[in-house]
Order: sequence, then structure tokens, then C-alpha cells
Amino acid sequence: MRTLFFISSFFITTILFAQDTLMPIIFLDDVVISEENNGFSVEDFIGYVKKDTTFYMGFKHLRFYSHNYSSELNIFNKKGKTIGTLIKNGRHYSDGNKAWIVNDTIIDNGKIFKRNGDYKFYTTEAFDEVFFPSDTIDVSLKISDNKNKDDSQNMRDAKTVGFSIGTDDGVEQSKGGVSKKLAIFDIQMQQYYDYIIGETIYNDKECYTFNIRAKEDLSSRDKKKALIRKIVSFFDKENFKVIYREYKFVYSNWFLDLDMDITVNMDYVNGKHIPTDIYYKGFWNVIFFKPERAEFILKNSDYIVD
Repeated sequence: MRTLFFISSFFITTILFAQDTLMPIIFLDDVVISEENNGFSVEDFIGYVKKDTTFYMGFKHLRFYSHNYSSELNIFNKKGKTIGTLIKNGRHYSDGNKAWIVNDTIIDNGKIFKRNGDYKFYTTEAFDEVFFPSDTIDVSLKISDNKNKDDSQNMRDAKTVGFSIGTDDGVEQSKGGVSKKLAIFDIQMQQYYDYIIGETIYNDKECYTFNIRAKEDLSSRDKKKALIRKIVSFFDKENFKVIYREYKFVYSNWFLDLDMDITVNMDYVNGKHIPTDIYYKGFWNVIFFKPERAEFILKNSDYIVD
């Protein structure tokens, strides 16, 4: 099921393939960007954003280094009432080649499992596959342009959505023009977005902010062309690593409706860039399947980084 991977597997790994496009119009929000003041130009900044692999590497660290995790998944009905809850606490182990998890606590309430013990919802299966694999998995810090032969096109599409800002390279999920709508730096897509550079303080770190958001005055017809409604990134000024990212996806056509919000908080452990808090809240409805509404919170702590 393609949508299952699109919704949640986007968290795993991918690498950016930069687009050859014209420079979009960039707004500066109370910040001056120049080679004299910053050592780089606005054009350089956009180049850094499009070629960034630090967010990707942070998620490779998530699997590569041992750590504790605490998660809670809530499933809702169409009225917003919680109908199922799944809580997991445990330890993610890694020896640098293989990784595996040990659940210390699993608590479920409501409609999480079928009578045969299988999960009742696809969303639950998806987050298990991404964060709580049932078997050992290979881990590596190597960044490669080569596609993983074990990945389905579903997984490759999802990875590109999650880690490659504004590129549709390698995305073959073309139904309804989905892949085209992901290319938010593309010349044809720039008319739907504002691109804003600013500054902020995040966790006592000075950061550049880069906000890509759908224009507020878009018509209803044009809004449908802006699958990505918002991407907010905070770049640590000291090393230009992404230490915060926020996504908003909205899409609707005859076979698929979705509305997803995703937030990722990053930090450093012994100089390594790692995800600490991950939040997802989303709705999806695919033809021939029951719609699902869910909220997922994952907290990672006590990393062992040599």
C-alpha cells in the first residue's frame, strides 16, 4: 500500500538530489544575508538548503547509536475521540553493524489489535516498521547515491519526501501529479510558495530559519497544487546542521485524502547530531480503505555515542 509508506516511512533515510532550477524570490525577515556579513550570499544559502544531508545523517544516527525510547500512538475516530492507544518503552541497541530493539513495556488500550493479534490499523504497522523493527536491521553511517535494492518504490518515494526538500528526483508516485507537487523549488511550483530566511534562538543556539510556505492568497484550485503547505527548518549557525524541522502536507483527489503535520527536534550528543523528539499527527483516507486518524509521539534519550 503506497500511502502507508508515504505517511510514515518518510522518517528512515534518503539523500538529496539537487534540482537545476532558477533561483526563487527570497524574502528576508529581519536578517541581512551577504558575503560580507555572513561569508555567503542568499544564493549560497539556498544551495546549502537544497544539498543538505545533515537531517538525513541525524536519522542514520538514530539507528546507529544505542538509546532509550518512549512512544505513544493514539488512534482517533472521525469525531476526534481516542479509540486506541499503544505505549512502548524500551531500548534500541546497536553494535555498529546491526541494530535491534528490546521493548521493556508495551501497554495497549482500546481498538489496537484484531482478535488474531494483528494490528487493526495500517498506521500502527507503519510506525512499527520504521521505529520498532521486529528483527535485527543493518546500520551504517555511509551516505550513498545508490538505491537500496531491498526498498520498494513506496519506500523510496517516502524517503525522498521526508529528507529531500523540494525535489521530485526518484519519485515515481505520479498519480494525480504527486511527484510534481513535491518539487517546490521547481520553476512551475515557485508561484505557489513564499521562501523566507530569518533568525531565531533554539535551545540556546543561534539559528538561521528557512520557511517555505504556501502563499496565503492562493485560490482553492491553486491550493490543491501545493501538497507541501509548509516546511520550517532551523539551521545551527555554527555548523549549518538542521536542528529543527516542521512539515505540513495537505492533499486531496479522487483516490487519496491526507492532512499531516510532522515535527522533528534535534540535538547533539558528544558532537553527534541526533533526533530527540518526533511528533506526527495526521489523517489519511485511501479509496477502498477505511480512513485513519492518528497521533504519534516518540522521545529518544540516553544515547551512547563514543
